[in-house]
Amino acid sequence: MSAPWYFADSGASPKGITADYVRALANELGRKIDILVLPKFRIRENSQKNKIDLNCYTSREWAQVREADVFWSEPLFTSKNLIVSNTAGVKSLDQLKKQRIGTVLKYRYPALQDSFSAGTLLRDDSPNEDANLQKLDASRFNYAVVEEIHLAYYLKRHKSSKIQRRGLVIEEIPVRCWLRRDSPLKISELNRAIAQMKANGTMEKIFKKYR
Repeated sequence: MSAPWYFADSGASPKGITADYVRALANELGRKIDILVLPKFRIRENSQKNKIDLNCYTSREWAQVREADVFWSEPLFTSKNLIVSNTAGVKSLDQLKKQRIGTVLKYRYPALQDSFSAGTLLRDDSPNEDANLQKLDASRFNYAVVEEIHLAYYLKRHKSSKIQRRGLVIEEIPVRCWLRRDSPLKISELNRAIAQMKANGTMEKIFKKYR
C-alpha cells in the first residue's frame, strides 16, 4: 500500500486515506480500533493466529482468507483501475496491441491477464504506482494501469504532468472490510456504521482531501 492510501513516513500514527476512514469508522462505532500496517503476507499470517479482527482495505478478489473464518461487510467504496496515457485518450484495449503497459510488480490485473499471457499486451513493472506514473510522465512507455484515486493524488501534486486524467476503466472492485466471525464486533454494527459514514458524507470528505 502506498500514498495516498498510506504514507510510509507517518511513523507510529498511520496517515492516509485508509487510516482516516478506519478512525472515522471507530468513531462511528464508538469503539477503539488499533491500526496495524502490515504487508499482505503478514495480514494472512496474523489473521490465522487470531491477531487481527478487522481488515478494511480488502475485497473478495484480493483477500487471502478463508470464507468460513470471516464475515464480509457492505462496500466502503469502489476502487477503479484505469489504463491512462501520456498522449491521447484510451478508448479500447484493441488500440494497445503490442504496447508496453506500465504495471506494478507482483500486482495481478484479472481484466488484462489473458492479454499479458498471450503477449498482445506487454507488462513493464515498477515497484509501486508512483514510480509507474513517473515513468509514464517521462515517456518510458505511453500507457499505464493506475488506481483512480492514486492518479488524482499524483496529478494534484504534479500540475505539469502530461498524463491524461481520463482513462479506460478496466476493473471496478468493491472495497470492503472482513470481520473475523469470532470478533466481539457484530457485522450488523459494522454495516450500520459504514452506511452512516456514506450517508453523512464522511467517506466523500476523506477522499476529497486527496483528489
